[in-house]
Amino acid sequence: MEKESLPLPPIRCLSKEEASRYLGIGLTLLAELGVPSIKLGRRLVYDVVDLNTWLEEYKRCGRARKETLWPVKPASTGGQIPATGGSMLFYQTANDYEKALGLKTEKKQKRS
Repeated sequence: MEKESLPLPPIRCLSKEEASRYLGIGLTLLAELGVPSIKLGRRLVYDVVDLNTWLEEYKRCGRARKETLWPVKPASTGGQIPATGGSMLFYQTANDYEKALGLKTEKKQKRS
């Protein structure tokens, strides 16, 4: 009697060429996008489960991924922007630094 063998499960780890074909993108874009990979010895493989999860998250971030790369600061979109620099004779930050460093914080008198 012949020995019956069970069928092998589907391949779970893909090479970078297979992963790029699986996602439908080129090798260069695969490297640039930071797709999660696993190092097995000297080989770099891509888990199909990780690829599917990464793709779903990538779709939720939007096409330009601006939600995570370019956070909007409230001060730059209508909030009050504090004045800095310029030819101001007095500004609070300088006083705070002087106090923290233990320097004299007295105002100098003008010569007459």
